[in-house]
Formats: sequence, C-alpha cells, structure tokens
Amino acid sequence: MNSLDRRILSLAVPNILAALSAPLIGIADTAMIGHLPEVAFMGAVSTASLIFNGIFWCLAFLRMGTTALVAQYSGAGDRRQSAGVFYRSLIVAVCLGMGIVAAGGWISRIGFELAGGSPQVQYWGIRYFAIRVWEAPLALSIMTLNGFFLGTANVIAPLWVMTVANLVNIGADYVLIYGKLGAPKLGVEGAAWASVLGNMAALAVGVFWLLSRYRSYLREWPTRLWDLRAMKRLMQTNAFLFGRTLCLQFAGFFTLGMVSRMGEAPLAANAVILQVWGLTSFAVDGFAHAAETLVGRCLGAHLFAEARQFAWRIICWGLGLGAGFGLAYFAALEPIAALFTPHREVVQQVGALYVLIALLQPLNAVVFVFDGIFIGASDMGYLFKAMALATFGVFLPSALVFIYWLDWELAGAWMAYSGLMVGRFVTLWPRYRGDAWLRSFVE
Repeated sequence: MNSLDRRILSLAVPNILAALSAPLIGIADTAMIGHLPEVAFMGAVSTASLIFNGIFWCLAFLRMGTTALVAQYSGAGDRRQSAGVFYRSLIVAVCLGMGIVAAGGWISRIGFELAGGSPQVQYWGIRYFAIRVWEAPLALSIMTLNGFFLGTANVIAPLWVMTVANLVNIGADYVLIYGKLGAPKLGVEGAAWASVLGNMAALAVGVFWLLSRYRSYLREWPTRLWDLRAMKRLMQTNAFLFGRTLCLQFAGFFTLGMVSRMGEAPLAANAVILQVWGLTSFAVDGFAHAAETLVGRCLGAHLFAEARQFAWRIICWGLGLGAGFGLAYFAALEPIAALFTPHREVVQQVGALYVLIALLQPLNAVVFVFDGIFIGASDMGYLFKAMALATFGVFLPSALVFIYWLDWELAGAWMAYSGLMVGRFVTLWPRYRGDAWLRSFVE
C-alpha cells in the first residue's frame, strides 16, 4: 500500500463508518415499522422519509459546499476565510431550517398529493411528517458542522456525530414504537420522535467538538461577515449544488409517484430497494467525501498532479467497494429483503430485481466518487449540467417507455432509475479525463 492509499484510507474508513451510519435511521424505521401488522405503515414512513430525504438532500449543499470551500482555504493556509465560510453557512442552515418548520404543513400536503398512495398511507405519513419536521433546523446545522469538520480533514468528529445520532434513534425507535421501558406505544409517531431525538443528540456532540477543538478557528471572526464577494461565492456554489440535487430528487420522487400508484406491496418493496441501494451509496460516499477533502486541499495549494493522482486512486477504491456490494446483492438480495419485513409478497418483488440491482452497483460507485472529485474541485456548474441532462434526457424518457408504454411496473421504474446512473456516468467520465475541473478551484 503506497502513501496515497494510506492517506485516502485514513479519511475514507472513518467516513465510510459515518456514512454507513446515516441510512441506519431509515433502515431502523423501515425494519421496525415493517414488523407492525399493517403494510400501510411501512409505505407511510417510506413516503414521508423520501419527502424528508428530498428536502435534506436538496439542501445538502450546506455540507458539500462547506467542505469544498473550507478544504480549499485550508489547503491555502487561510484560517480566517475557512471560519468565514462556516459562519455564513451556519446562518443559512438555521434560517432554512426554521423556514421548513414554518412551511411544514404545506410541504406535507403537497408532498403526499404528488406521491399518492392509499388513504391509510397518506394519513399515517402526514402524522409522521408533522412530528419529524421539527428536526429540520437541527439536521441542517449538523450538515454544516460536518462539512466544516471534513473540510479541515477531521473525519473523527462526523463519525461521532453520526454514531450518536443513530444509537439514540435506534434505541428510541424500539422504546417508542413498541412502548417499551414504560414509554407509550406510539407506533409510526414513535419513529418520528426517535428521529428528532437522534438529531438533538447529534447536534450536541457536534457543538462539543467545535468548542473543544476549534477555538482558534472560532476566534478568527471574518472582517466582514456579510462580505458580498464571499457571500456571492458561497451562494453560487450552493445554487449549483442545489440544482444538481433537485434533479436527483426529481428522479427519486417521480419514481415514488409511479410506484405508489401500483399498490401497497410494490410501494413497500420500493422502500426496501431504496434502503439496500442507499447502503451502497452511503458506503462509497466515504471515499467520495475523502475525495472532496483531498482534492480540495490539493487544488487550494495548487498541487494539480497530486489532485489527479488522488482522484484516480479513489475511483479504484470506490469501484472495488461497489463490486463487493454488487456480488452480495446478486447472491442474497431476497434474504436481505426478508430482514426488513416478514411480508412475503414484498420480499418476492424485491428479489425479482436482484440482477438489475447487483449489476448497477459498480457503476453507481464510480458516479458517486465523481461527485466527490468535482465537488472538491468546486466544479459544481458542470455537475449541475450533467445531472440535468441525465435526468431529463435519459431518466424521464426511460420512465415513460418502461412504465407507461411497456407497463413493466416496479421493474420498469428501477430500469429507468438505472438509466439515470448510466447517463450520469456518460456525462461525467469525459470531464474527468480532461483538465477543466483542475482549474475550477477557488483562487
């Protein structure tokens, strides 16, 4: 193992552990709700969670943009600018979080009208949403904190933050869903409260790390917090990331809308597939986050050749990890699905797609790593254009053909979504082969 691999793994392994812990909230909710008697409960939590994921992923620029800018300024040795990025991002996070809470009822109604589903699914999903919406300011602040930590090459703090969040959430799920340890049996609503409590605990841990390890940064108050040039750079970075993520969420929500109209069993099967699909993405994101930090710091220090070396090695690591997940899903997707729910019809629908799900994992992994490379390089403008082309030029036509024309139902929905990933690879690979992304860093 060479020095590049050691540096990559020193960041990637803690990032993988932290990233893998992220979907545990959804997995815990899906698995525990899946063992309640009504299939509708599972569809309700899945639909509401996808709405939340859509919101939080669209606002994930708070983490990604903060990481990229802080990494570049850290590579250039500019602590004051790094602190300025953090302060500005945190202000944006809190304001957006409070806005989501205020608009929660409207978001819930619109979201479930678009997603569809049976009356029972909508009833329980809206109740779940009304409670969980209170975590929005907490979750967005955590994104900003983790982005700052990663930008300074601190991967241990985000690991602690996410570990505590998930331990608290899983414990509270068990207690509040089933009414254990003297707590009331709240079912679906208990899962929502568990998520809020997990985010409260995570934010407390993040603030502790900030105050105990970053006092020198906190003292570096920017000369002008509302400096127009710095704020414009932050907003431009965030706008491109927002647009890119909005396209991705459009594809996910469009898929959900189609599947929810196929019945409760396909909707529940879709929820399980989302969890196993997301497990790979979160694991590979450990390497993608390492790419953001390492590429950003190299480009901030004008180390162009080293940035490309890191990028290639991280692609290789991501490809290997994606292939491992692909083999696991090829061999045992149906048994894995059975861990989420005892409903046999749901398990069978998931298992029927094992070839498609398995084959896509290596390609998915490379695409996720490309995201990390280009985010670290602040090449967000190209990322947005590539995602828009893949979404509206490949995914949407594929969905219309496979579902509405050929009527392939759940298989057609996931073939269309696979087309999105193929489209992303085809547009990102030529960019990586060129040199433009090496010149898009912050001066």
